[in-house]
Amino acid sequence: MKPRHTRLIALALGVLTTLLVLLNQREVGIARDEVVYFNAGARYADWWVGLVTFDHGIGRENLEKNWGGAPGGGNNTEHPPLIKTLFGLSHKLFKNVLGEVTSYRLPSAILHGVLVALVFLMVMQLWGLAEALVAALLVMLLPRAVFHAGLACFDAPIMTMWFATVYTYWRCLDDKIKIPWQAGVVFGLALATKHNAVLLPFALALHYGVVGFRTAGWRGIVMHRPRLIVSFMVLGPLTLILLWPWLWFDTYAHVKTWLTFHMKHVHYNFEYLGHNWNAPRFPWHVALVTTLFTVPVATLASAVAGAAVWIAKRAELPDKHRSPVLLLVLSAAASIGPFFLGTTPIFGAEKHWMPALPTICIAAAVGIVWAARAAIAFIETRRALSPRVQHGILAAVAGVVVLASATETITAQPYALTWYNALAGGAPGGADKGMNRHYWGYAARGVLPVLAAEPASSTPTPVYSHDASPAWGLYIRDGLIPKTMHDSGHEEGGIANSKYALVIHEKHFNRHDYLVWKIYGSVQPMFVLRADGVPIVSLYKRH
Repeated sequence: MKPRHTRLIALALGVLTTLLVLLNQREVGIARDEVVYFNAGARYADWWVGLVTFDHGIGRENLEKNWGGAPGGGNNTEHPPLIKTLFGLSHKLFKNVLGEVTSYRLPSAILHGVLVALVFLMVMQLWGLAEALVAALLVMLLPRAVFHAGLACFDAPIMTMWFATVYTYWRCLDDKIKIPWQAGVVFGLALATKHNAVLLPFALALHYGVVGFRTAGWRGIVMHRPRLIVSFMVLGPLTLILLWPWLWFDTYAHVKTWLTFHMKHVHYNFEYLGHNWNAPRFPWHVALVTTLFTVPVATLASAVAGAAVWIAKRAELPDKHRSPVLLLVLSAAASIGPFFLGTTPIFGAEKHWMPALPTICIAAAVGIVWAARAAIAFIETRRALSPRVQHGILAAVAGVVVLASATETITAQPYALTWYNALAGGAPGGADKGMNRHYWGYAARGVLPVLAAEPASSTPTPVYSHDASPAWGLYIRDGLIPKTMHDSGHEEGGIANSKYALVIHEKHFNRHDYLVWKIYGSVQPMFVLRADGVPIVSLYKRH
């Protein structure tokens, strides 16, 4: 296939993915953290616009005011700024077209399209069109990834930037690229997206050492492509610093503050296999079981087949001098590995190790195409098949797995954090097994139509909005609920002041039901939001 046609297919897949994410997120409520990133991103965007229009300079006081402060403060110094800045700029440009929330979420959706395009391009170069299309579609149709890509958060973007770094590094191992500046710059973009990126050098350094040793012995461990090492060590940090004005002064101290925050991160409540976890040691198998329960079963089974093919045919793997399969495996291991230690925070579940997912999908694509071709070879021992029939068999086998993933993705939305795959027994099975039902308070959006349908009142009718309180003002601004239904406040005092009360069902929130029952004098909710029968938000009315 001509390179131009390959690029056009990649572009089409990327655009299709972006549209899928944008369409899906319309029904997804505002996650608690998004509100923080909305506000920080808007300030960052204003600052950059002011800088290029010469409204202000770059004095230390100005930088500290707009970018500095302790982690957890209004400037959100605990997270790098790149994606938040894109959120803010997108909001400035598109809020009148896409609306308040979608305009903030647009960059994450676009980056997810970029991920799918990059997966297609890499697999196309290594295995061919069939594997590339299947791998791209399987990445596109990961239920939880589609959900996360529709949020103005960093978890889907870092999956893209992580894979982009892996892909660029692999490309830059080619001797034809004399000055591999791209690898360092893309790594810097990953660092400026989320702190997960600091794990990438462990995978890349090990891969570089193996490839270098195979090529030139012990000397090759360092000298195989020394300019590539320089690119990562110099251009990576420089790109991060350039994009983060907080690092323009007291650089070492601020980098230390940023990384220390995450090394000592608070452990939020999270339900796993029936227990509420909020302190280490965590079960070593959290990442393994959660992945087994949140990736479509057909994709998982195909990935096992693909991994078996890689092992059985390791002497025939493509591009042996750059060892891309080893690179993909090490990439996944670096992403998910820390969660086997028992001390790494688990509260975000799969969103924290999503960079491992492209490797799973690529392995699945290899397994699917191998199975289809094995079936074709078996049939041809009995009768000859025309090329058209062979292509039809390949398309049918791949189509079954892709369709299964599409079905799971459609079923999961818009409450994808409540959804679990068939291994878990779906959403009901996940709930029965004590898997986390959801977090961030985003599902509260599902009860807003019920509230809005209540008889209109000219007097305030305060609502205890529970974990949705950070987003409540945005819901009112978007007209999803009347202005009179303002937030009543926090905890027991907020319930006491309220006419309506939401309770978002997470294990550690059980006491909120009891508080409502006590204060309202009733245990009967007026409405229960369910996903496949699983209660996720209860709405109470005071009589």
